[in-house]
Amino acid sequence: MQRKVENRIVMFLDDDIGVGEPNFWPEGDYPLHYHDHYEMEIVISGNGSQLFNGETCNIKEKDVYLLRPLDYHRIYSKGIYIRGFSVKPSVLPKWIVKRLHAMKNPAIIHLKDEDYQKFLNLYDLLYREIHEKHEPFFDTKANLVEIIYSYFLRLDESSSLTQDNAATKVIYYLKKNNRFTEKVTLEEIAEAIGYSKFYTSSAFHKQYGTTIQDYIINQRIEYAKKLMLETNYSMTEIIMECGFSSTSNFYSKFIERVGCSPLKFKKQNKPNIKEGKINENMHK
Repeated sequence: MQRKVENRIVMFLDDDIGVGEPNFWPEGDYPLHYHDHYEMEIVISGNGSQLFNGETCNIKEKDVYLLRPLDYHRIYSKGIYIRGFSVKPSVLPKWIVKRLHAMKNPAIIHLKDEDYQKFLNLYDLLYREIHEKHEPFFDTKANLVEIIYSYFLRLDESSSLTQDNAATKVIYYLKKNNRFTEKVTLEEIAEAIGYSKFYTSSAFHKQYGTTIQDYIINQRIEYAKKLMLETNYSMTEIIMECGFSSTSNFYSKFIERVGCSPLKFKKQNKPNIKEGKINENMHK
């Protein structure tokens, strides 16, 4: 379905997921338009160019590109065969939607032979799931779509992002407003920064050599040390402020990481406050 708006064409998707036959664009310059949905297209043969939000890029065989809702684009074809499928935003998980909109413009990747064949195989699976005569299962179609988009994002990450992007975002998220003092799950962190939980965990460990949970505990310990030396809070208040689940949990983690009890640490370091000699290790 399509509708003309201010000399542009807006394309509407009637179904949640739409997969058609390979599409041939004869030579020509096609109208500027945008979608209310996501559309991923693979160039099977031929070449031409796409105008993505004002930026013109050449497209050729084995290119795959993403068109997001409200991405203005137009195609100039020199005779191109394209396979593609369309998806309404509601079908995709939130973390994928966030990552798609954080991608560079234009969102286009040139595929190696192996990746190109994988995309075609996944496309065929999705096409058959929708068009073959059997009882349709929406979850199956949605799962295939998620796999394809996850694979697309992985290729984009390997070509234009570094592992420490996700790791740095985790630290920023946890330190902002002292989020590390709250009960926070890996799923919540991953959704907030726009990655999958598996990629987030792996990237963080690869960059810093520790788990996100261990990092959170270390931050809580450092915060507790700071409060012990710079405030008159009681130990109970400090434990609650830092987000520990219990007194015993706090004491065991503190002794494990600092090497002494909280009371001993306070006695050893509190006098240094008056002399302006705070232990430098305290803030590492």
